[in-house]
Amino acid sequence: MGIVEDFLTPEEEEQIVETIRGSEKRTSGEIRVHIENNCKIGCLDRAKEVFNYLGMDKTKDRNGVLFYVSVQSHMFAVIGDSGINEKVP
Repeated sequence: MGIVEDFLTPEEEEQIVETIRGSEKRTSGEIRVHIENNCKIGCLDRAKEVFNYLGMDKTKDRNGVLFYVSVQSHMFAVIGDSGINEKVP
């Protein structure tokens, strides 16, 4: 197993999944978590790449949110689409 696979226990991963499901039931937003080993470019730039690659910029209300984690690089970013950014300062 690698760093990413060891980052969360199966129980922690399931807890995150259940929390996201619960949150998505109370909002129209789409939430995703992306975890990878290294970030070879700026953290926000990489998070934006992943956000677009996952198609989160194509949600109906432009309200996708990505939690990006780079384990070995010790980096974290939260990216929200324009529908979120209009509501959350």
